[in-house]
Amino acid sequence: MKLFVKLMLALLVLAVLAPFTLLKDNEGKTLMSFSDLGLPDFSLPDMPSMSATGQSSSSSGSGGVAVFYKWYDGKGTVQFTTELPPDGIDYEVKEFDPNTNLIQAVSLPAEETTTDVSAVPTAREPSLEIGSPYNPEDVKKLIEDAQNIEKKLQQRFEDQNSALN
Repeated sequence: MKLFVKLMLALLVLAVLAPFTLLKDNEGKTLMSFSDLGLPDFSLPDMPSMSATGQSSSSSGSGGVAVFYKWYDGKGTVQFTTELPPDGIDYEVKEFDPNTNLIQAVSLPAEETTTDVSAVPTAREPSLEIGSPYNPEDVKKLIEDAQNIEKKLQQRFEDQNSALN
């Protein structure tokens, strides 16, 4: 068994080193060189800088709006590019404004303001407008169902104990 493990390790080392030493292409060069090895680039992409007015200084459209083109290639795959698609291809222009709020604001009803000091409540009273989200009939049914399940489990437990003893 030890011999087998040693043989497998030797084959593994040979397989890893073969593209760097033994295996050659048509021109007689090795398939790989140690200069081909390296770590990937983990740096962040360049972000467009913002001017003092808050507008992006990137090469996007007017007013900081980025312009994209949506088109379909020959295989029917949707493509999004920042450059115009090839001639003869139908495309749609899509714009993205990073300063646009994507979530719509919630409009709240205006509260009534009172000028009479005596009409202003001193302590906040609990509101009865909310109500319970549970229907009392459904709660009773839920409790009955839970009790029935408990009875079934107790019966199964007793059946298992009687079968084991």
